[in-house]
Amino acid sequence: MRNYTFRKMTQQDFKARVNRIDPEFSRHGEVKKSFSSPARPVMSLIMGFGWAYLVISVARNRSHIENSLLQGNLPAEYHDYVFFMLAALLAVSAVMLGIHLFRFLMARRASTDKRNSGGLLAGALAAGALVYTPASVFDAGLGMIDQNSRSLIVAASSTANIDLASIAFVSSNGLN
Repeated sequence: MRNYTFRKMTQQDFKARVNRIDPEFSRHGEVKKSFSSPARPVMSLIMGFGWAYLVISVARNRSHIENSLLQGNLPAEYHDYVFFMLAALLAVSAVMLGIHLFRFLMARRASTDKRNSGGLLAGALAAGALVYTPASVFDAGLGMIDQNSRSLIVAASSTANIDLASIAFVSSNGLN
């Protein structure tokens, strides 16, 4: 049987062992790695606009959603669950908007959190401004542009032939 000798490890022994196991750590010490998200203010602006426009549309069009559910194939006992989920969407969206406002106000001057939250808030503000702008303002704006631009806008809108009021939010019309 071998006789092992145990001795206390000194600081020099410890440094030599760390150098053998991880030479990078031995040379530079602990390096703090940051996993911050990159700044994408334009993407945040688009996402904020779409998110806020969806939430505002859901909040303003309860009667349309209810009529759509009545026309669809979903049983009536599940309609309440749909409205509960939409109410949860509105509540979570309000909380998230508050969190992004807090992040924007409390973040450092040039941080990516401030730019991303700022873009999201600007998109939400633009969606709110678009939804709540009266029709008379749009008519006044169209009256201020010249004849060529006006005819271009009218031609583009007549080419599309989409009546947004006639769109039904029904997933199927009995095609099952």
